[in-house]
Amino acid sequence: MFIVVTSYFFALDTNAQETDQVDQFIKDVKVKTYDCPSGDMIPQLEEYLANTDISKSQRFQLQLEKTQWQICNGNYSEAEMTVDAIIANPIAEQLKEYYAFAVYQKGFLFDVKEDNRRCDFYRQAKELSLGKFDDISLSSELGLMTYCEAGINEGQKLKRLFNILEFYSLRGEASTVAHIHNNIGLLYGRIGQHVLAAEQYQKTYEIGFSHYQGTNKYATLISAFTSLLASDQYAEAELVINELDNARSELDVPLMHAWYYYAKARFYHRLNRFDELAQTVIDWEPHLVTMQNTIYSSMYHWFEIEVCVDQRQIECIQRFVLEEESGGPKALSFLGRNVDYLTLRAKAYLELGELEKSREYWSAFSTELRAKLASNQSSGKVLGVANMYNEIGVLENTLKREQRNRDRITVGSIIVFMLATLLVVIMWRKKLAEASSYDSVTTLLKSRAAISKITKVVAPSENKTNALALFDLANFKEVNRLLGSSNADDAIQKIAQTFKSITRGSDILGRFAPEQFILCLPDIEEEGAKALFERIRLALENTNLGDHKGIKIKIRSNMSIYITSSTLDDLDEVLDDMMLSLSMKSEKA
Repeated sequence: MFIVVTSYFFALDTNAQETDQVDQFIKDVKVKTYDCPSGDMIPQLEEYLANTDISKSQRFQLQLEKTQWQICNGNYSEAEMTVDAIIANPIAEQLKEYYAFAVYQKGFLFDVKEDNRRCDFYRQAKELSLGKFDDISLSSELGLMTYCEAGINEGQKLKRLFNILEFYSLRGEASTVAHIHNNIGLLYGRIGQHVLAAEQYQKTYEIGFSHYQGTNKYATLISAFTSLLASDQYAEAELVINELDNARSELDVPLMHAWYYYAKARFYHRLNRFDELAQTVIDWEPHLVTMQNTIYSSMYHWFEIEVCVDQRQIECIQRFVLEEESGGPKALSFLGRNVDYLTLRAKAYLELGELEKSREYWSAFSTELRAKLASNQSSGKVLGVANMYNEIGVLENTLKREQRNRDRITVGSIIVFMLATLLVVIMWRKKLAEASSYDSVTTLLKSRAAISKITKVVAPSENKTNALALFDLANFKEVNRLLGSSNADDAIQKIAQTFKSITRGSDILGRFAPEQFILCLPDIEEEGAKALFERIRLALENTNLGDHKGIKIKIRSNMSIYITSSTLDDLDEVLDDMMLSLSMKSEKA
């Protein structure tokens, strides 16, 4: 009897020690919702999960630390299966932190797929965690503000975000501050303010780097890269690619390789450097074997098709079109209204000789581009509202401090401070608006700014016309190859200077695309317009861009002309036809 009792108490003591060890392990590896656990903990975690004696609560917590690690490494499908099983398990206690964490993770997994069901889970996670689990509550609230509160003005959202940022900054919580900067970047990106978005993402990277773990240290770089590319900050975008390349030596994991090759491919595609894009696709392919993230596998397929279309591989293009039309497993239709996807479809049909289909997608491209232009114009008002709310927030906080420090701050100094701040904000916004309208390489108007001006051109006077031309640098890829990519900007600058030297002060000249320029001649005689366009075309072809093996390198251009005795407010349809005309000229060439 004595031996039995001793064995019983020894077993109890051993189980208690094991329970304490598991609890301590969970405490040690646990990270906030916006960070990643270390991969070094996975072997020990798997060992604990294999132990049938651990409690249900411990099992759920361990499983969710593992799903957090899987999410950080882009393995979304396996993570989602585990999260779904925990949420559906009747034994799971909904008042526990692990349950709120599971619900938040489900919202995030929908977020990755840009599925609006994320809002339901973010809302539920906030309710479950409010006042109890700060990081889950904060992350859920940020997700709701960024994607789900359609009835609230973006200016108000930004004001709330900056107030939250101030609160956590005063508390000195660097990792949380970095997380909030990331969400401010997301909101700026959603309203088309990519310069501001890039600044926020870069702050996230700089602040979070020494506090985050694993791939999470570099996750924001891909967002920064996207915003830099969208705002034509190509030199800065290339620096991000180099940073991602260096990071691969530190973290040799599939997701890091995917980020690097995606950024590199996107960069070359944006600049129409298709030879380098083709090589990037070749280099990317071996890494797909270990890539469990279907999103980046699809991105690889997109750029693979871009190369097919550029090289006019008809069989490859036919397979792509069939896949898209049938909604097959490799279909890229999830890209929806993405302007690059619409352009790809248009070019693919053009290569196959299906002009009506091509025209349909060019029209969709034009419609989407105009919608983005309108959205960006309205976002200027949003930023104005945001600045107003921020000023109100500054004023409220200043007045509160005034009550606490009457003997140190005078009312006059507050007014001076506010006026100075307001002046800085006004000057900054003016400078930003001016800078964002001009191409950084050529100093010409950007496409959106040029189109906006052209649509406002009034009807011409009697016996005169409004004339429009699109110029396409037909052999620029070959010129780029001969000169070297490092000299491409110099060549574009010389071409832009040729345009400037011939056009009038009243003309509207812009860089329509990396290899295309748009020119509007308002209120001009028709024959005079045609003569000027032809003069520009000849001047372009006589522009000396440099030498290669003793031979002068020159540009060859195509142009498409539209002349009207009316306004140009139907520009979207006009540009559709002009772009199609240029594509057909390129096809014949």
